[in-house]
Amino acid sequence: MKELLLMTGIFDRFSGTSTNEETRVSEEYTIEDYQEMLNQYKDAEAEILINIATIYFENENIEESMKNLERAIEIYDELNDVGKKALVLDLMGDINRFNKKNKSALKNYKEAFKLYTKIKSDHKDELREKIKELEVKKSAQNAETLYDGVSSKSTENIPLQEKKSDYTKISANIEEVIGMLKGADTYISYSKSENPMEELENAYEMSSGIGDDSAKSTLLLIMGYVNLKKSQTDDSLKYFNESLQNFQELEDKLGEAVSRLLIGTAYYIKGDMDMVNTNFRKSIEILRELKDLLGENIAMRLMNAIYED
Repeated sequence: MKELLLMTGIFDRFSGTSTNEETRVSEEYTIEDYQEMLNQYKDAEAEILINIATIYFENENIEESMKNLERAIEIYDELNDVGKKALVLDLMGDINRFNKKNKSALKNYKEAFKLYTKIKSDHKDELREKIKELEVKKSAQNAETLYDGVSSKSTENIPLQEKKSDYTKISANIEEVIGMLKGADTYISYSKSENPMEELENAYEMSSGIGDDSAKSTLLLIMGYVNLKKSQTDDSLKYFNESLQNFQELEDKLGEAVSRLLIGTAYYIKGDMDMVNTNFRKSIEILRELKDLLGENIAMRLMNAIYED
């Protein structure tokens, strides 16, 4: 009632009229009261803008939806309302992701995440997962562009020579690729022992004894990895190819994808880029069939290390 009388008095004064009652009510307000009321009106305006944006989005008018959300953000900036600004940015990210504008969505999410972190909001954990998902998708898309670009180039003039010096820069990537397989983290520790092949062969015999064909295939990959470190590339390829055959017989698609990544890596060391491209492409196709976004991301990092030379 107080606000209604005040506003009536204001409009009356604009029109050149005034009453004692209106003057009395007006005098009851301080500057702080006016500022608080103004902020309440602004906050209400922002909420209305968000509702309008929602309707535009439902009507597939994305441009107008985003304009209204941006205006809402401007108001929350004026109000210094960090929490509500973060929520709007989060919403804008959802809309951009829905429209497959992942780059813009990622930017929105990261801005919102900073604000959520600032106010210690529980929403940041949920947003962290959204960011992680988009970053993995972005990496996978970059990988596709990367190997498509390389595949389109002629590799006829690439010399088939050993690239021993290039092994160092991809060693960490190779271990990450092998680590995609179940139990591989334990087995790969054997490769760092004083007699790695002896320990790996013992583990292989034990796996054979209990009929663990999956473990045997993983151990073959690590044996190939050990040979690759020793620059015995042809021997490493024998292990990798045997592992590939085993995984195919087991119908283990992830194992096949990992094997092909390592086979491609060995051919990179040999300088045969045609075989690199062939095996990497088949590996990515399998990972996409499995909808293994994390696997694609790991593959992409290996491919970046190799192709961005």
